[in-house]
Amino acid sequence: MTSVKLIRFQTLSKHWRCLIRSRGFGKRYASHQKTTKDPKLLLVCQVVNPRAQISSLRLATLALKTSTKPTSPEDRLFVEFEKSKGFLEISESCDGLVCIYALTKAVEVINPVTANFEALPLAEIQRLCTDHPDIKADHPDLEAELVQGQDPVLVPAPVVSFTRFGFGKDSVTGRYKLVWLYNRYPATTNKEVGCEVLDLEDKKWRFVSTRPLLDHHHHHVLYNQRPAFANGSFYWLTGDEQGGPSTQTKLIVFDIHTEMFQVTETPPFITRDASGDKIGLCNLDGRLCISELKRDCKQDFWWRVKEDNSNTWTWEKIFSVDLRSTSTWFNGITSQPLTPLAISRDKNKVILSLTYLANLVAFDRDPGSTTVYQLYHSGFYGLSVPYFPNLSLSFDT
Repeated sequence: MTSVKLIRFQTLSKHWRCLIRSRGFGKRYASHQKTTKDPKLLLVCQVVNPRAQISSLRLATLALKTSTKPTSPEDRLFVEFEKSKGFLEISESCDGLVCIYALTKAVEVINPVTANFEALPLAEIQRLCTDHPDIKADHPDLEAELVQGQDPVLVPAPVVSFTRFGFGKDSVTGRYKLVWLYNRYPATTNKEVGCEVLDLEDKKWRFVSTRPLLDHHHHHVLYNQRPAFANGSFYWLTGDEQGGPSTQTKLIVFDIHTEMFQVTETPPFITRDASGDKIGLCNLDGRLCISELKRDCKQDFWWRVKEDNSNTWTWEKIFSVDLRSTSTWFNGITSQPLTPLAISRDKNKVILSLTYLANLVAFDRDPGSTTVYQLYHSGFYGLSVPYFPNLSLSFDT
């Protein structure tokens, strides 16, 4: 039974409503979805009405099926954000929850099944970009005005320096956290990278130390990337001083529980001088997945696995994709790495995407398959994230 049908059962009687809304039932349903079902895909599309200054957001779920025919969305939810400037973004899904936001629009946490919303306060980076699109021009002496420990990010060009935040759950405390890491322009003294964290129970943004990013080498975060969350940590790629791609790419790791940073080398199978815009990071089936798009248009995908009966982590190559074979569905693009969204439980099919493009492509990992690549879904412009339905009416743990 689909989650939407379960929600409708609440109208039958008070008993059904109390049962379905109970915390215990919600936890059992979520556990059942994760252990027995393939993830759904949450599709996001924004429709802008310039006259009314309203951005309408359309959410739809897509079941992960192994059919050879393109599939169609199932459940749909329409959301309106008034006077939202620029394009809206979506976070990764965590326990069936997602965050919708923009650089100048407060974050809203949404449960697409129950249609519950919770608005969060503006982060400091959002406040500054909302009030001062060109902070350097408006406040040439702003550095002298900063209050220690509460210094805002300086962003004369918000679009160029924009990075997407991470959304994850602390497995130790059970708390949901938003983590926003970004470069400062121009940099204040010893504060070239800022990081704000919000705990959904406290609902307050606060700064955390980024000192490990400044030790020995001043590391900046590659702009316009969504961090990958896996095994209790967020992962970003480093960029150059302007946030652009670098051939000295490293991994920035943030432990969601200890709230501490470290910088590590990329795995040994990544080309030493690979540009950051040719490396992909994501969470695939609960594991950290990293890939590299090579000059021959082939992209190799690896994920991090834990060895049996030990605490040792190793990298395992899972598949390779030839972008010359997928470019037909991605506007002929072979220069940008693809992102694997989900993998079916039979481990044969992987759904691939290219950010902001409508099509999704299914890749068949079966060596005996006659159709290696096929169009999986088309016609829904926007963003897609893997997702498991959650019946919870609360955003707290």
